[in-house]
Amino acid sequence: MTTSEPLVSDDPRAMRSRQRLQEALHRLLPTAALGEIGVAELCREAGVHRTTFYGHYATVGDLAADVYAEMIDQVSAVDADSDLTAQGVVRVYHETMVAILVRVMRERDAIRALFESSVSIGFRRRLREYYVGRVSVAIDTLRRANLAAPAHAEVAAAFIAGGLVSAIESWALSEETDADSFARAILENMPVWWPEHSL
Repeated sequence: MTTSEPLVSDDPRAMRSRQRLQEALHRLLPTAALGEIGVAELCREAGVHRTTFYGHYATVGDLAADVYAEMIDQVSAVDADSDLTAQGVVRVYHETMVAILVRVMRERDAIRALFESSVSIGFRRRLREYYVGRVSVAIDTLRRANLAAPAHAEVAAAFIAGGLVSAIESWALSEETDADSFARAILENMPVWWPEHSL
């Protein structure tokens, strides 16, 4: 079965319904594994009808993939102003990577279940799409700081995004708890044009 993309709407009712479903999922996950949560149970918890659910998602896994990919993306936001030095840029991206890993660790059971589930392809695709955008911003930030940047930014962004998703998967599936060391390992293995990890 292929993973469907969630239907995105700016309609306030649709947005409220998605919010209620997402909140219900968060309430249920501490007491049930992702694979054990059914649509009927989720809809009861959210106080929405099943037809409302299916208007947005095909499965509970699709909802979870959407929720957790967006959560990781939000933590990935970097506020790197144009006055940062080279070392400042490195520091900001290191701190952001640590924050991502810490957030994934807090939600490790659910994220691990997503990587191991039938919706894993859709989850990875969403993460990759988010990271292509984030890496493109990072490349622009490096250029503004007069640091080396790749000749082919689009290819570089796709390449790094795929690597970051794989690194996050490795972290989620591991029992590692030292987010700082893992973040350093990720950044130290970035392409040669990425600024040296000089913290």
